[in-house]
Amino acid sequence: MIELIPCPACGREIFAEEGVCPHCGAAFCPACRSPMPEDADRCPACGTVWAWFCSHCDALVPPEAETCPSCGAPLRPRPCGRCGTMVPPDEPCPGCGAEPCPDCGAWVPADASACPACGLPLGEMCAQCGAALPEGATRCPACGAPAGEPTCPRCGQPVAPESGLCPACGAIWCPMCGEPEPEEPLTAETRCRWCGFELAFTCPGCGAVLLSTASECPDCGRVFPRRCPSCEKPLFGAPERCPLCGAPIPAPPPVEDRPASLRPSETAALTVCPNCRTLFRPSEGPCPSCGQWLCPRCRARLWPDELICPRCGAETGARCPDCQAIIPLGASACPICGAELAFVCPRCNTRVSERTERCPYCGLDLSGRCPRCGAELPEEADACPACGQALCPECGSAVAEDARACPVCGAAFTYVCETCGAELEPEATRCPRCGHPV
Repeated sequence: MIELIPCPACGREIFAEEGVCPHCGAAFCPACRSPMPEDADRCPACGTVWAWFCSHCDALVPPEAETCPSCGAPLRPRPCGRCGTMVPPDEPCPGCGAEPCPDCGAWVPADASACPACGLPLGEMCAQCGAALPEGATRCPACGAPAGEPTCPRCGQPVAPESGLCPACGAIWCPMCGEPEPEEPLTAETRCRWCGFELAFTCPGCGAVLLSTASECPDCGRVFPRRCPSCEKPLFGAPERCPLCGAPIPAPPPVEDRPASLRPSETAALTVCPNCRTLFRPSEGPCPSCGQWLCPRCRARLWPDELICPRCGAETGARCPDCQAIIPLGASACPICGAELAFVCPRCNTRVSERTERCPYCGLDLSGRCPRCGAELPEEADACPACGQALCPECGSAVAEDARACPVCGAAFTYVCETCGAELEPEATRCPRCGHPV
């Protein structure tokens, strides 16, 4: 807790660690409270030695300095140029509210919009380019950026302008100038109507159309750096070189080479319902609390019978793996051929039918035949009965004899002794508990 003490000269409360009263300007030793000259660096009463530092730049300053020799900031209380009240450094005048002009140092009245001495504008400034904003302006006259606190142009909720996407209602705008999205569906060629900025790009990994600010593709898991590693400037889309400094942008590692914490997972598809704030997966159906449908790609609100997102143009349902018709979100069977989607792909969790031989989303072989010899496999087989090939019991992919996990679906393997049930290492030749050969 900060301790307050009375000033030895004027009696008004000050912070205990202060050596100069901000109200009367009296200097005293912060250790023993004895009065002392302002330019002293040692207390004549107790002998305490101290150093003086600028509160702006932390530079070491001489005890007698009125302003910082490094940055020019005032270091001591000084009289207001308009009413004469002592003004602490970095604060407006407690008497009339006047402040020194940051450009020429003249005292400016509290209600002034510009310095009366040098004319420097002191009103609201554009956060994008720094230009002065006229009173009541809704858009910067210099760069076109929206004025005032950044809010969503559709729902009015506070947003981060550089994101280009409202997390509450899914509205899209230009991250450069704030212009709302065009009415037509978003494509890789869509540009801002105001400044011409490219609002979307095509994922180099899978061809999905993504917002220019997207940091990861929800379809294939490819990540996109959003800061140049050389100049730290923002990046948009998937550039190979920084458009400002020309530095090459390193390619992201393949999904399988990334740490487990950075790989796309089911939680990456979770979103918050804009109506009731329930957390759910739009790819699995409507919000379980209020029934709101959202586009799995851009999170736009949808009607239950909409199969194409009106904003980003994405198919909002799955394609039937048998007849390729679009199946609405949440449906358990194809409305065209009647195929029941009672199974899921063990690699990507896409719903498939019993007749599907290859996952239409990730390409995993779902035929139930040995990938080596083509023989029919019994359910959850860990080896082919015809050729002896070791298999993943989850997805049927071929694996090494001593594999600890399936390289295709990620299922972890546990080896146990058939005699006593003890857990074994993959390379073990004999059970460490019962000694039975394995």
